[in-house]
Amino acid sequence: MPIIPLKQSITVVRYGDIDEWGGGNVKETLTFRARVDEKTQVVQNQFGDESVSSAEIMLDKLADIRYDDDIVYEDELGREIKRKPLRIEPLRGINGKAILTVVYV
Repeated sequence: MPIIPLKQSITVVRYGDIDEWGGGNVKETLTFRARVDEKTQVVQNQFGDESVSSAEIMLDKLADIRYDDDIVYEDELGREIKRKPLRIEPLRGINGKAILTVVYV
C-alpha cells in the first residue's frame, strides 16, 4: 500500500531498437498509478546540469522508469503531457527499501 494517495495514472512508452532513420519501434507500454503535481521547478538532471521541470510524478516503491522512456500524462482537462524524465529519484525508508520513486519531467 502506498504511503500517499495515487489517484492519477501515467503511461510509460519504452522503445526498442533504433532504425536507420533514428526512430524506434514501441517495445512496450506500461501503466502506473501515480500522483502528478504540475509545478515548475529547477532540478538537476542526470548529468548534474540544471533543468526546468514542469511536473513531479510520484510512484509507489521502486518503479522501472528509464531516462530514454517517454512518460505520457493526461490531466483532468484532457490535456496530454508527453516528456522524457529529467531526474529519477528513489526515496528510501529507514530500512533501506524504496518507498517512492519521484520522477521529474
